[in-house]
Amino acid sequence: MPQKGRIMADHARRAGAPASDAALPLLARLRAGKAALHERHAALPLPERVRLVMELQRIVLPLIARRRPLRPWERPWEIRP
Repeated sequence: MPQKGRIMADHARRAGAPASDAALPLLARLRAGKAALHERHAALPLPERVRLVMELQRIVLPLIARRRPLRPWERPWEIRP
């Protein structure tokens, strides 16, 4: 039974339970940095945004392929923007 309680506590922490007071400044900085990154990406020209998406796909697809076969629509196109 103690194991089940620990698992439940871990789940509650991940599910949006309030952060400790010490973590609040860090979380605020992380959220501000994420918003700034989104603004910078939104300001990029379309070809650069497409290049970034394709780069991220090239990173993540091998990770997915290690776990399961890629579906036909997940296979990367061999193009360069």
